[in-house]
Amino acid sequence: MKLALYGGSFDPPHAGHVAVVTKALEVLSVDKVIIVPAWRNPFKPSVVADGAFRYEWLKEIFAPLEKVEISDFEITQEKSVYTIETVKHYTTQCDEIYLIIGADNLEKLPTWHSFDELNTMVHWVVAARSDIPIPENMIRLTINAPISSSDFRASGSPLGLEANIEQKITTYYKEHL
Repeated sequence: MKLALYGGSFDPPHAGHVAVVTKALEVLSVDKVIIVPAWRNPFKPSVVADGAFRYEWLKEIFAPLEKVEISDFEITQEKSVYTIETVKHYTTQCDEIYLIIGADNLEKLPTWHSFDELNTMVHWVVAARSDIPIPENMIRLTINAPISSSDFRASGSPLGLEANIEQKITTYYKEHL
């Protein structure tokens, strides 16, 4: 079995995340894409939305895609979980792992916990963002979704999601920011 893991804060989830998963399903020969929301990203001091909310929103957003699973692996640990730990957890369930990251992570990638070991365990898949160059040894996902979670938190810009889920998420952030 071949899996693609797509981790992140998803604080909040938005149409760009949907575009990444949709493109990954088109480009990669995988049996499943597993979305792994972090309890808290080791590189970020906090999150706005509690993990349980982000997990439920992701389940609702991706429900129509049968080859997509939302994992609570990191959230239930209630601590920052390094990517290597998550990858090791899933290696028992598959033969190959593709790890999807945003291009904005490339600069810090060598500083990730146990990066050298992680680098031997996964095929890197990078969602292109603006003009950040993607190394040739990584799979490029070209996405056209000019939205980010930080933009939404700063300005309340639209998330580009189905109206009901967008309203739930927007209401939550209006009450918690």
